[in-house]
Amino acid sequence: MKSIKKALLVTFDFTQRGKSGTGLAAGCLLSACRAHKAYGEQFEISHLPVKMDQPDQVSAGSIGRVIQQKDELSSITHIALACYAWSDRLIEPLIRLLRGQGFQGKFILGGYEIQAENCKIKYPGGDAYIVGNGELSLIKAILSDYILDKVIYKEAISSSQFQKLPSPYLSSTISLKHSQPMVHWESKRGCNFKCNFCKHRDLTGEPVKAFGFDKIREELDLFKAKDVQKINVLDPVFNKPKDNHLEILEYCLAIGLEAELNLQVRFEFITIEFLELCKRLNVFLEFGLQTAIPVEYKVIDRPNNLRVISSKIKLLHRFKQPYQVSLIYGLPLQTACSFKESIAFLRKQDVQDIVAFPLMLLEGTRLKNEANKWELTEKVIDESLIPHVVSSSTFSENEYAKMQTIANQLKDVQADVAA
Repeated sequence: MKSIKKALLVTFDFTQRGKSGTGLAAGCLLSACRAHKAYGEQFEISHLPVKMDQPDQVSAGSIGRVIQQKDELSSITHIALACYAWSDRLIEPLIRLLRGQGFQGKFILGGYEIQAENCKIKYPGGDAYIVGNGELSLIKAILSDYILDKVIYKEAISSSQFQKLPSPYLSSTISLKHSQPMVHWESKRGCNFKCNFCKHRDLTGEPVKAFGFDKIREELDLFKAKDVQKINVLDPVFNKPKDNHLEILEYCLAIGLEAELNLQVRFEFITIEFLELCKRLNVFLEFGLQTAIPVEYKVIDRPNNLRVISSKIKLLHRFKQPYQVSLIYGLPLQTACSFKESIAFLRKQDVQDIVAFPLMLLEGTRLKNEANKWELTEKVIDESLIPHVVSSSTFSENEYAKMQTIANQLKDVQADVAA
């Protein structure tokens, strides 16, 4: 009788107040595995979430000890590791440690840091590498008897396959308690836009895949029944024309959903019809403007029509719609003065809630590949231990520090308003 394969999924998670213990990405992978016809007979999978709230206290050694306590290494056939900017420093040391402790199975690596062009060089300890969506590829990698050398899984998932993926919420892979403070949720995955600093568009096959509306309705019904307090919708652009965003909001109204809906949207797509629906629900909108400076938004392929944006902001104020606008500092061709100009543009429109985030260079993005062109240099600047851009051809580290101070002052303003 063939022995059952035993996989362990290790994710590296930042805990957010009120969120369930299993993150959405892990929940999607686990629910897909557990819904497979071979699950329980040919393979099984367990999950180890590593808390990254205090990154300096997380090491390969500490993770290795937890794995040893959780399972005997000799009983595990596959270890799947989530490779992201915040876990990058841990992957190879953990692989070497577990090999040294006797692990003889296969390492499967997936996540945004896995790119077909360099994954074998960046993570030489891996046995299998998953590029893009991982639900189907992870199952293939676990079930395969032929990972004799390094294998890259880069199979595009079709829209019909995508729509059939099981829900981590409906399957109870992610458990919800009554009055759950917050959930992460998606109605679609991917993005049509080509911002060169972003990873949302780097999916194999079609740039955007939507879940079936039956599944969307059932999940919203569950959130209503569980009295979920806040739904963070992860769709990169929720309000894209010709998609089903209005239909989703209409269904939320029909079931009397009271949860706060956090939606990531674009100014250009704001309509009166959309805002009228938002007004009847508990909606908070998030706009990623990134910069209001033409030379800066052109270099990151994020065009902004400032005249249109100004008119849409007036519309938001007319409807008294709560919203927030985010900027990025550390961009190519940016200076402390131009960063202030972006903030001034928003203040002139009477935007009250402004936040700014430091630029990260993500693996596989065009901006990272062009880092030398703009003389972008990286350094760890905070407790996340993630490298951020701290200087370029147009700003020094000292000037970057000024932008960082300005960004922190924006946070202080919002904290005062919240208080």
